[in-house]
This record gives sequence, C-alpha cells and structure tokens, in this order.
Amino acid sequence: MDFINRTIARGEKTDLDNIRKVLAALGDPHLKIKTVHITGTNGKGSTAAFTASILNELGYRTGLFTSPHLIDVRERIKIGGENIGRQEFCEALDRVRAAYESLNLEPSFFELMLAVAVLHFYAEKCDFIIAEVGIGGRLDSTNVLTGSVCSITGVDFDHIEYLGGTLREIAREKTAIVKPGSVLTVNVEDDGLYDFIEKEALERKASRVARVGNSVGGRLLAVTTGGTDFVIDSPSLKEMRFHVPLIGDYQFHNARCAAAIIEELQSLGLITIEGGRVARGFTKTFWPGRFELFKRGGSFIVLDGAHNVNGMSGFVRNVKTLFGGKKICAIISILSNKQYDQMLGIISEAVDELIIVGINNIRKKNVEVRALVENAKKYHGNVICMSDVKAALDYACKSGNCDLSCVTGSLYLVGEARELLLSHSGSYAGEIECVNYESCYKA
Repeated sequence: MDFINRTIARGEKTDLDNIRKVLAALGDPHLKIKTVHITGTNGKGSTAAFTASILNELGYRTGLFTSPHLIDVRERIKIGGENIGRQEFCEALDRVRAAYESLNLEPSFFELMLAVAVLHFYAEKCDFIIAEVGIGGRLDSTNVLTGSVCSITGVDFDHIEYLGGTLREIAREKTAIVKPGSVLTVNVEDDGLYDFIEKEALERKASRVARVGNSVGGRLLAVTTGGTDFVIDSPSLKEMRFHVPLIGDYQFHNARCAAAIIEELQSLGLITIEGGRVARGFTKTFWPGRFELFKRGGSFIVLDGAHNVNGMSGFVRNVKTLFGGKKICAIISILSNKQYDQMLGIISEAVDELIIVGINNIRKKNVEVRALVENAKKYHGNVICMSDVKAALDYACKSGNCDLSCVTGSLYLVGEARELLLSHSGSYAGEIECVNYESCYKA
C-alpha cells in the first residue's frame, strides 16, 4: 500500500512515455487484446458499463477499466462484472512495480492502475478491453490503447485547465484517442462540432466516423425509481424495448452510444449481436453512485456523482421528474477546480435545504468549503455547513425534514456516503435497501 499511496501523492502525469516503456517491458499486453476506448464529458462510464455487460452476455470475456473507484480500488478493474480478486491484484501490482523499478521510473496512480488492469486482462485471456478515459484523451494514460472502436459520448465544459476553454479544443483532445484504422462513434448534437470531430478523426486515419444520432434511433419510454425504459432502433436491434436499472433520461442516450459501439463491432466482424442477450446485458448493468437510490422507511437517499454543470443539470432534471412536490435536501461538496458557482445555482432550484460538507477522502483535498458556503448563500436561503458527509447524513435522517436526501457534486463524496450506507453505521443503519438494483452489495 505504501507504493500505491506514493503514486497518489505524486499526482497526474502529462505524457505517455513512462506507461509505454513499462508496458513494453511487460510484453505490451495491451496491444494483444481487442479494445473499445470511450471518452466524453459525461456518460462515458455508463456507456462503458453498458458495453461491457452486453459483451459479457454475448459470450465474450470482457475486461472493464474505469475510474474513479468509490470504495475499493479494485472496482476499477473488472472481468465479467466482478472486481479483480485481491490476490490477483497484488500479483499484478508486484509485476508492474518491478517493471517501474527496473526502468527507474515513477508512475502516477492512474497509469499504475492501467498497467495492472491490462496485465490482468491479458493473463485472464480477455476477448475485449472496455476502457474509460480518465481525463480528455490525448494525454490520458489510456491513450496507449488502440481502440478497434472508439467513442465520444458527448462534449461539454469540464477540466478546462487541461483540455481548453472552447468546445472545439475539448473535442480535439477527445478525438485524439483515434488510431489509424479505428472506427469512431460520436454523440454530439451540434452539426458544426460533429463536422469538426469528423475532420479531426479522418486526419488521424480513422477508418470510419459514425454519428450516433444517425445510426441508432429509438425513444425514451419511462424513467422511474426502478430504472429507465426505452426503445432502440438500429440495424440489429429493430424497435427493441430495453430496461436498465440506471435511473435518468440521459441513460437512454448512453444506451444508444453503447448500441452504436456494438453495431460497429459487429460490422468489423468482431462479434455477433443477438437481441435477447443484448437485453440481458442492459438489465444486468451495475454502475453504482450514478443516481443510485436507497430507501430507509418512507424516505429516500440518492447518490449521484454529478461533478460538472451538464451532469448537475441532468441530475436536477430527473430529481424534479421523480420527486416533484417532495421535501428535498442536498448534501454537496464540489472540487475547487469545477464550475461550482453554476452547479450550486442549479441544485438550489430543486432543494429545500442545502448542506455543504468537506470531503475526508485522502485522494482529493482541494475543496474550499468556505467558498462553497458563500456561493450557495447567493442562491439559497437555507444553507448549512457540516464537517463531513457522515454528520450530514446523520442530521438528515434524524431531523426528518426531507423525503429525499441527495448526496452529489463529487464522486469522491459519493464514495464516502456509499461506504457509510453499506456499512450500516450511523443513525441511518438498518432497513437500508437499494431500490434500482437487485443488490447493492456486489463485491
């Protein structure tokens, strides 16, 4: 653990040199497995989870690499929906650490986890790797991967200190995951932005660029506390109805992105689609911390990692749809490099009480609680400041002021809250059930 903790303290890398050298020393396992590489401002994680679950149900052994983790670092590395085992994690970590030390190199935490993941996926003879980009694309450690299919799930403002201050600058960073011969699927509504991405991708020698809105149709049917229902209409999925346990109207768009990916994999001759198995893949998708709904007695707690303006807007829209007329409190913390003023304005429109907290998670320290409180008071007349999410959850459950308590603004905060809920500690212990998944106690 000391080695891992040192990588966390070291922060992020801005080049791919080290990870390339280390993977080469390990035999370039990442180049020996077919890969789907997914980026996007929002929705990339859900799209990756959908895609991996569908491929698993189609009979392909599929590795899934995502970030960040909520509770256990092993969540980042899954095969068949299951976290990497502790022994397997330690064995792969030891091999990767030895490679770094032999080359006299020091990894960032993210590139370390990627190296562990691809080494594990190769050892386990995976047919596919589904890899979610951490930030952007061009300088992200995952960009050592060569995607048979690459996907951009959307382009909006986030991480502008790294990716640029215009949508085209951000789009260029994301399009840089394309490699010669890749197929790129793109989910953007703006015609000019799509044309820009298409041009960038073809200059990078993409074999094809497919716009999700043109290749995959369908319609949203219903969003309930049990999940989302929709119809997909694509070459292999003709007007098929699907259900996912993930809650939110935006999950329909993420599902279309996943459908576009599997259609392109079939076009490349890499898989064979069967509608019933696709349906089971959608239904079995588990993606915690994204409008994950818990129930305690007659009240609800929702955990959602909305961490940018677009994500917060979608979260609030669905809270209003599902819980309009209910008394709602929000427990929120936002990293200081985010557009927290706008996010606080958005959440304030939907809640009766706003509780600002710090984040105890050691992975992120840059939360300015005082600034959050001062900005929140511009938008809301009932703002409370508490030390952490445990105190806030205890208060919300004891006070009985609200029918719904929301924990949002940061996946790190959501991770803290989820660990508390699953440990059954605090005044909310007992009688906690997860509403939109058959079980929220998966390993």
